[in-house]
Amino acid sequence: MTRPAMLSKASRGRLSVCAATAVPKQFKAVKPVGDRVLVKVDKEEAKSVGGVLLPASVRNKPTAGAVVAVGDAKTIKLSDKVIYSKYAGTELELSGEEHVLLKEDDVIGVLPGTDKIAQLKPIGDRILIQGAKAEDKTAGGVLLASESAEKPTFGTVIAVGEGREDEETKQLVKPNVTAGATVMYSKYSGTEFEEDGESYIVVRESDILAQLA
Repeated sequence: MTRPAMLSKASRGRLSVCAATAVPKQFKAVKPVGDRVLVKVDKEEAKSVGGVLLPASVRNKPTAGAVVAVGDAKTIKLSDKVIYSKYAGTELELSGEEHVLLKEDDVIGVLPGTDKIAQLKPIGDRILIQGAKAEDKTAGGVLLASESAEKPTFGTVIAVGEGREDEETKQLVKPNVTAGATVMYSKYSGTEFEEDGESYIVVRESDILAQLA
């Protein structure tokens, strides 16, 4: 019997542990309702880059997977490879495999076949930004250690989602920023990624503070 996957969540300074809901064996399929999608979660990385086996407590929990069932979602299709918010959705164990049931708005973006974050297609009003390089020296020329370098909160827009639906008019409202713009964003916003020595962040349009020129 497969042990249910566990998820730690921080809530008001407390740490709680939630077990995945095991779908009874007589049920072989889950049909999402409304704008929800069912995602089969990518396998956890059990080894470090150097091949060292990692204990379960230090493994990075995947937040990506393939869409295996779709409700009435408008921007996500069956078989899409998606990235989703870390603590979003309801975890399910179906036929011994880990899945997560998500609202469409919990999906950050759709990955291309290459799985490159730099080519991520953001969903809704989200925006993909390539972060600026951190300064490695102080104003006086003192070399900073990487952990003490001030982290920039601005970068270049790489891709923009199609926009959000206005609650009253039901019309699609496109973001006001375009690819190529340099923007400043809220310090603690978004979801961060590292790839090929570059930093990326996906934020909502409301987290964009200003465009820089």
